[in-house]
Amino acid sequence: MTKQIYLLPVEKEDLDFMLKMRKNPDIMEFWFGEPYMTKEKLTKFYDDSQKDDTIRQFIAYSDDQKIGYTSLFRISLRHRTAVFGIMIDADHQGKGYAEHIVHEVVKYAFYQLNLNKVTLDVVDYNEKAIHIYEKVGFKIEGRKEQQYMIKGNYHTGYAMGILKADYEKSNKY
Repeated sequence: MTKQIYLLPVEKEDLDFMLKMRKNPDIMEFWFGEPYMTKEKLTKFYDDSQKDDTIRQFIAYSDDQKIGYTSLFRISLRHRTAVFGIMIDADHQGKGYAEHIVHEVVKYAFYQLNLNKVTLDVVDYNEKAIHIYEKVGFKIEGRKEQQYMIKGNYHTGYAMGILKADYEKSNKY
């Protein structure tokens, strides 16, 4: 039986799940942040984001189980762009969920928000993520030398992007 993957907007009751991921150092190194977050800070961020039209946040589900968090932020309706982010809970990594989630968010950006471009940043050694992004249709648009300090070492970041027209040409999903 194939599991159904779907996204729902983040609700206040999802904050404990998000906090668990935000405190995981292995997850946060790919978000270029420290695994330091309090429930109070996360609640304030959630409350503030409810009034912010430049953010869309989702919890990803497999059947009825929470498996990750994903978002579009810095949404610009003038330029029709947004920045993409994704976190897969450590218990659900490596199960093939990420590609489906990326497709769902990109489709939301292009067909619900009518955006023209979605961008993201990824660290050079996150080869699995780069592979998934390229499968969806993202292209490397630039290199950011020594952009990120992770575990005491500088790493290059890649700026990646996907245009709606390119997604539509290659979309087989």
